[in-house]
Amino acid sequence: MSDVTASKSVEWLQVELDSGASSVLLLDCRAHELYESSHIEGAISVAIPGLMLRRFKKGNIPIRTIIPNHEDKESFTRRCQTDTVVLYDESTVSWSDSGPPSSVLGLLLQKLRDDGCKAHYLEDEARSKQCGVLVHCLAGISRSVTVTVAYLMQRLNLSLNDAYDFVKRKKSNISPNFNFMGQLLDFERTLGLHSPCDNRSTGEEQLFFTTPTNHNVFQLDTLDST
Repeated sequence: MSDVTASKSVEWLQVELDSGASSVLLLDCRAHELYESSHIEGAISVAIPGLMLRRFKKGNIPIRTIIPNHEDKESFTRRCQTDTVVLYDESTVSWSDSGPPSSVLGLLLQKLRDDGCKAHYLEDEARSKQCGVLVHCLAGISRSVTVTVAYLMQRLNLSLNDAYDFVKRKKSNISPNFNFMGQLLDFERTLGLHSPCDNRSTGEEQLFFTTPTNHNVFQLDTLDST
C-alpha cells in the first residue's frame, strides 16, 4: 500500500468539512496538552500514555480504550468502520506499511487499516514536497510573525527567545502584540521549552527561509546559515 493512497491532503479535508455533510472521523495523535491547546474542530484525542504504549504495540488493547472521553469513545466505536478516518500529528511527513511503525500515528494507522477501516493520515504537503509556504498578514509584523515563531518552537524545539531572535534576524521590524506574546509564552510551557539556550534540532532535515534583499527579491537561506 503506497503513501499516496494512505494520505489525504489539507485541501481535500477542507472541502469535506465545508460540505457540512462529511463522513470524516478526525483523530488527533498529538500529546494531550497540544490537543487541549488547539485542535481541528471535531477531532478526537487519541494520545497514548507512555505506560499504555508498550501494551498497545503488542496488540493487547483496542484503540477505543485509549480515548478518555466517554462521548468520544462512543463516537469512535460507532463511526470507525463506516466513516473515512483521518489521523494527524505534528511531525508525520509520509507513511509506509512496510516495516514497523515509528510513531503513534503510524501505530494507529496500521491498526485501523488492519481492522478494515478506511484510514488515512493528513499529509504535510509543504514538507513532503520540500516547497516553501508563504505566511502573511496585513502588515507582516504581528500575526504572521506569531504563527512563524510558534511553528519554529514546535517543529525545531526552539525556545521562544531562540525562535523570536531567529525571525528577527530575518526580518528586523517584527512586533507581535502583547496578547500574542502571552499566547506564545503559554505555548512554550505547553511544549516544555523553558530554557533560553539554543535548542535547535540536530536532525538532518533542512528547513528553508527567505530573507528580503530588497522590495522584490528574496534570498533563500537554510537555518544552519544563520
